[in-house]
Amino acid sequence: ASSPKSLRYPRDPATHYAREVVAGKRMAGPHVRAACARHLKDLEQGDARGLVWDVAEVADAISFFEEVLRLNGGEYEGVEFKLLGRQKFVVGSLFGWKTADGHRRFRVAYVETAKGSGKSPLAAGIGLYCLCADGEPRAEVYAAATKKDQAMILFRDAVAMVDQSPDLNTRLVKTGGAQCWNLGFPAAGSFFRAISSDDGQSGPRPHCTLIDEVHVVAKNPKAAKAIRQVRGGMVPFPEAFLAMITTMPDDPPVGAMRAELHKARAIRDGTQQGSMLPVLYEFPRRMQEDPLAWRNPKNWPMVTPNLGRSVT
Repeated sequence: ASSPKSLRYPRDPATHYAREVVAGKRMAGPHVRAACARHLKDLEQGDARGLVWDVAEVADAISFFEEVLRLNGGEYEGVEFKLLGRQKFVVGSLFGWKTADGHRRFRVAYVETAKGSGKSPLAAGIGLYCLCADGEPRAEVYAAATKKDQAMILFRDAVAMVDQSPDLNTRLVKTGGAQCWNLGFPAAGSFFRAISSDDGQSGPRPHCTLIDEVHVVAKNPKAAKAIRQVRGGMVPFPEAFLAMITTMPDDPPVGAMRAELHKARAIRDGTQQGSMLPVLYEFPRRMQEDPLAWRNPKNWPMVTPNLGRSVT
């Protein structure tokens, strides 16, 4: 039964997903269930901690994906970006949760899924929203990696989305011709580009920084320093945030990824507080150590939530 306080929050896609996961109506591992339970608990008790759930912001962000963005590649070329439930939960949580002063609650997101779960398009869409729909003047949006080629993978997804979208194609300006290296939004003086540590760039003032495949980036010894620099650059800008989206590597995580994963798990478990949103599609440890469990197809949605859609 709904408590009186929960009735203040109309049904919204992000909360609907969280309720289904906690109720066992959607298969999810314990880590995702913990993130969803945290969301529902904060709806009930967040007032006392100065937290605000802005359903209008949730609707705006999700509508941007579904009404403005188009996917690219193969059978998805030009198809509307209809978010799945778990994607609505991530997007809604990032843009819907606020602090009492109206600023963004989550300054860091750490999202981990198996391969084929649409991580790069989701991150690219978040970057495009921050570029032109987040209400931030002169926003600087970066797809970041230690190597430029890696950073360009996510950025090319964003460029392809712009090419496919009639709304964005007439409002954004591409620089660089066929090999676009910058997306500009002249109406707000904002830009979106790929950067890497081997560019030698320093001093960006990021509104949104996106790191795809952290487990690849983290192998470079410069990665931890680069992530610290990004976090430091965010401090003067209360709406700035860092989104790290990755698969779990075959080997144990190292370096920067190990540190961020440790922090994500601590916040997930409630042993540490912080402004991070951890959404980890992992098998529970007992399944990781039991081949009979993780080889069973019925358990695969725990780590591959796009099973049957973008991955068969």
